[in-house]
Amino acid sequence: MFCRSGVFCARRLFYTENVRFYAGVFQKSARLKPANATVDYIKAKLGSNRPPSVEEWGNIRSSILNERRFNDNNVDSIVLGLCPNLGIGKSYVGYMQEKGLETNLAIVGKLLRLYRLTEDPLTDQDEADIWRMYSELREQNSVLDANTCEHAINALTLTKHWKHSLELLEMIKIIGTPDSSSYNCIATKAFLSGEDAIGWAMLKEMCDNKRLPNDETFLSWLEYSRRDGQPFAKNVEKMLQFTNDNSVFLSKHLGNVLKSLPKESGVIAQETRVTDNGKCSNCKGSLASIVVTEESFQKLKEKFLEAIFVNKEIFNRTTPDELRRFQNFLKKTTPYDVVIDGLNVAFSSGNQKSPTVYAQQVAAVVRHYVRQKKRVLVIGRQHMDKWRSKEMKYIRENSFLFLTEDLSQDDPFLLYAALESGPQTDFFSRDLMRKHSFMLGDTVSGIFKRWQQEHQYSLLSILPDGRVMIKAPFKYELYAHKSIDNRWHVPLVECGYRIPRVEKQSEWLCLSIAQAE
Repeated sequence: MFCRSGVFCARRLFYTENVRFYAGVFQKSARLKPANATVDYIKAKLGSNRPPSVEEWGNIRSSILNERRFNDNNVDSIVLGLCPNLGIGKSYVGYMQEKGLETNLAIVGKLLRLYRLTEDPLTDQDEADIWRMYSELREQNSVLDANTCEHAINALTLTKHWKHSLELLEMIKIIGTPDSSSYNCIATKAFLSGEDAIGWAMLKEMCDNKRLPNDETFLSWLEYSRRDGQPFAKNVEKMLQFTNDNSVFLSKHLGNVLKSLPKESGVIAQETRVTDNGKCSNCKGSLASIVVTEESFQKLKEKFLEAIFVNKEIFNRTTPDELRRFQNFLKKTTPYDVVIDGLNVAFSSGNQKSPTVYAQQVAAVVRHYVRQKKRVLVIGRQHMDKWRSKEMKYIRENSFLFLTEDLSQDDPFLLYAALESGPQTDFFSRDLMRKHSFMLGDTVSGIFKRWQQEHQYSLLSILPDGRVMIKAPFKYELYAHKSIDNRWHVPLVECGYRIPRVEKQSEWLCLSIAQAE
């Protein structure tokens, strides 16, 4: 079906003098999708393993062309993108050949990617087809766009020619950052090929670029580690240490693999629960505590101040006069034991309540800390000054209160006050502070997250008698780590590469790993 005489002939690129432009063309283009009804119709037609007939392919193609957004230049790429497996994809390319329809980069790229979806082992002919298509692409195009590079990497890493993917990875970097799939495919193939140095380099680079390893990559490392001459237990420990160093979680699936290891592997993994006090129910040991050192805290504080005064990133919705007013306020009133985001607390039970209810919420939290003899700062906005009630009177008389302009953001003031007050100060808010963490850069962002984990409290509920239920931070290591007693404690998530938020997990493994003599 795939003769060398041009079935996969892609259009020659004319942008070699502007590599950066062309490499990003497909990335920047809007990815059109047919209407849901059209997609459902096509999926139903392609649901069986039987490839559609020529007539059926024509009907499928026409169903997309009936939507005005699509034309002869993009319809075939859309159809191929909806093909569920390699056999169906090859059938459509055969249909295109029979009808004399032109193929292009997008068509060849999507067909290449379908090779990774096949459930059967690749045949020698499959590998030959992949290499032929890739070779033709490179012969006719000195530079490939990022999407085509990613598709080609997915296919090449199934073959003995996988190292050509490293060149494609560099080509993607010309315009942007490679996707997780590209890194994972290369790392997986590198481990399975015994090129562990390349595999770990890919894993480190992807984590540095905020991409996450998937199960297949770690499983390939474990498979490599089972080979004769490999120190299996030591290699498992290397994997766990990598997840700690790069803030990566393992999935429950990988946890099951570790639990099923035989004793002779040197790794014994058992399910466990971890209490809020950091105790393991299996070994009765304690998790490592989260502690931000004085040196790290000062580095975080300096970087935060730099973002305020030099880069002007954090207080970009605050006037210079307001910032000066706040700084003068801090000089007169610091230090605090806790800084409270007033509106965050006020609206914790909904934003359709009366001002009296809002004030009651804030007053209840202030009262909780005042009873503990804490110095409290409440950050709010000027419209809170209209909340005339005995609760607001209590807040003013028992805590420090700073009201920003109504258009200002609360979080920067909250963080500034907490950092300025010192390393022992806590803050009270449900906000995840992701934006501010991102602005601080990769190195300091890690310190910020640890400081946040150690010092952030939030409101759960207020009981009828006025007592408050508070969510205290989990002040222990959130990622896989070795305890003092030489045991590893490993948190497990549903999918290691899809982490909605970083928080204490409910499922853990307690591992003992045999030490090499």
